[in-house]
Amino acid sequence: MSSDKHTLLFHPSSSPGHPLDLPTDITRHYIPTPLGTLELLSAQPSISFSPRKKAILFQHGGFGYACVWLPFLTYFSSRGHPCYALSLRGHGASWKPSFFSLVWRYGKDTMALDLKCGLEFVKSLEKERRGGEMDDEDLVLVGHSAGGGLVQRFLSRGMAKVGGAVILAGFPNFGGLGVYWNWFKLDPWFAPRLYFRDMRHPRSPLSSTSLVHRAFFSPEYPVGEVKKFEVLMPEYESLVWPLGMMFSFVNVGNVLKSVIGWRDGGQARVLVVAGEKDTLMGVGLMRKMAADYRQQFISFAKSLWGARFMETSETKPESSDQQGVGFEVIQGSGHHIQNDLHWEECAQKILAFVDQL
Repeated sequence: MSSDKHTLLFHPSSSPGHPLDLPTDITRHYIPTPLGTLELLSAQPSISFSPRKKAILFQHGGFGYACVWLPFLTYFSSRGHPCYALSLRGHGASWKPSFFSLVWRYGKDTMALDLKCGLEFVKSLEKERRGGEMDDEDLVLVGHSAGGGLVQRFLSRGMAKVGGAVILAGFPNFGGLGVYWNWFKLDPWFAPRLYFRDMRHPRSPLSSTSLVHRAFFSPEYPVGEVKKFEVLMPEYESLVWPLGMMFSFVNVGNVLKSVIGWRDGGQARVLVVAGEKDTLMGVGLMRKMAADYRQQFISFAKSLWGARFMETSETKPESSDQQGVGFEVIQGSGHHIQNDLHWEECAQKILAFVDQL
């Protein structure tokens, strides 16, 4: 047995509150919902930034929490963008369902309802700070991993309109079979450990520091920092959330329709970001997702601009592949791009995307 193995629990942690003290520039809010409160972190720009720039809502993925976004919250708010990060039910300082409910009852569409509560709360805060006006175009959604899949599902179902979307090492629209094949290749003991040793506990694939390190971070990322990351990981996670994204779960055309403010075919309002050393999502899967979105964007753009789009697209060089959908690879980064060694390069890429919207 590995000396860095985590003890698997089948009940919520009994420790009160949240184990991490927040930096002075971060505020924690609690959003009321019928079943419990959801944690929302916020970071606000200084008053010198006027008028207010676009607000950004960050959504974590599986075994994540709002605090994984702390570096990004500080980075983007210091550059004028009001920033928010949501913890879904069972994550961070949000309310804790029972083991059975979280693991087997609450799937992607239930989590999308939490995201809707978070987004509406953010819009209400921004309306107050913008003098009573908040355009849908002034909000950008960023989702990581299963949270990237959730953002796509959320927009595919038309649950909100936003001005831009970033899929950060996210579950691909065409399904996660390739993701789990990558995980099996990374960890051949995945299935035996899950089914025979750990009684199908959802944290089995991440039940030690070494497993978390290999799945979530680049090899160069310090083990000590991985241990700090593990402290805030949920004791258990929804299995029906990722299982519900195993096959195609997104209507890409609907996602594009839920992103508003398109002005011409040369502007990107969707951005896909991959980590070069991401052993789970992988650059190939992310590139294929970006290609799917670009293909759908052509049909979408024709319906918006007709012959005008065809004329402008014909004048672009064949090597230009950024129409409508951007694609970036962060060199040296593992799956948790926002926390890995090259997180600031990723933040710069996303900032450039948001500022051109």
